Amino acid sequence: MRLLAGGLVAAGALALALVLRPLPSALVVVPAMLTAAAMWLVRWPRARPHLAAITAATGVTGAACTLAWLADPGTAGGPSTYVHTVAVLTLITLTVRWAAIRQAVPAVGAAAISEALLALQITQPPPSGLDAVALTLFWSIGTAGAIGLGAYLRTLDRRRVEAVRQARRTQRLQLARDLHDFVAHDVSAMVLQAQAAQILLERDPSEAAAALRAIEEDGARALASMDRTVRMLRELEGERASAEPLPGLDDLPELVRRFADAGFPDTEMRVEPSGPVPREVATTIYRIVVEALTNVRKHAPAGSSVAIQVSDETGAVVVTVADHAHDHARDQTPPRLPAAERAGVGLTGLTERVQALGGEFTAGRAAGGGWVVKAVFP
Repeated sequence: MRLLAGGLVAAGALALALVLRPLPSALVVVPAMLTAAAMWLVRWPRARPHLAAITAATGVTGAACTLAWLADPGTAGGPSTYVHTVAVLTLITLTVRWAAIRQAVPAVGAAAISEALLALQITQPPPSGLDAVALTLFWSIGTAGAIGLGAYLRTLDRRRVEAVRQARRTQRLQLARDLHDFVAHDVSAMVLQAQAAQILLERDPSEAAAALRAIEEDGARALASMDRTVRMLRELEGERASAEPLPGLDDLPELVRRFADAGFPDTEMRVEPSGPVPREVATTIYRIVVEALTNVRKHAPAGSSVAIQVSDETGAVVVTVADHAHDHARDQTPPRLPAAERAGVGLTGLTERVQALGGEFTAGRAAGGGWVVKAVFP
């Protein structure tokens, strides 16, 4: 729109100049009109790949016409020269901003020569010798300004592209953490249920069938989480997709029920915040509980008690997940989950997420044994 307005203003000024002043030579008017038309043309995105060629063509044409005019100068260019100057400077700015460097350099060079020679059209008769050199150098100050402006805008464009790239990378990392938080929990439950089914297959086929049904449910949830992540990745790439809302406090009871059914029946939960919890905080609390329960499943003896609490303390939302092995469970062998080849990223990711929301996250062994995970959100 700005280029269109500039083109209309330039065309109007040129038309008014032709009405109020004697008609300059066609060698002055025609290049000015062509350059103004080129400035208006490049407003279309389809013309941008040819921007350097358009700038170079107008520059060569303008310089050739000015040299031809100097061979037999007539009426001074006047407003036509000023319109031509503005159009050339605009093309130079846009070329420096958008064109590839190897294409922009020769195109801007041709346009800069054309712009410098235009200074000779504003006096009658045209200057010669040192006066001509001084005038063309003075007229080239505008070219330097146009190049500087184009370079500045090019830098801003590059920074914007880099910012978008970094934002997409951050979002992909966040989705990867989501995939770890949700899918790892369901997969670990599937492994335990499969181990239980192997033991129960001969002793109690009905219980083994129940374990297999639980595996099916956990697998379906894991697939749903992966499907949601894929849809979000497609959305990041520009495809239209409606992502499902991430789970929050309302989804905790179902999560705890499934965990208790998978071998930890002594699991208690209290969710009693006095007021509404922001969606980002609620989703993070859900992730904390998921990761904590997954670690209990991996490392704590079967039958350990687990206490989950979400409450308000002095104006802050506090979530605590603590596990403690009963005497009858201390001698039991911990669940046989596959050993990871490297340290997990769950707690590290949660620490970063909680800190991003202005909170504090801690995880460590409790004084009386067991493990405690705690997060405080202001």
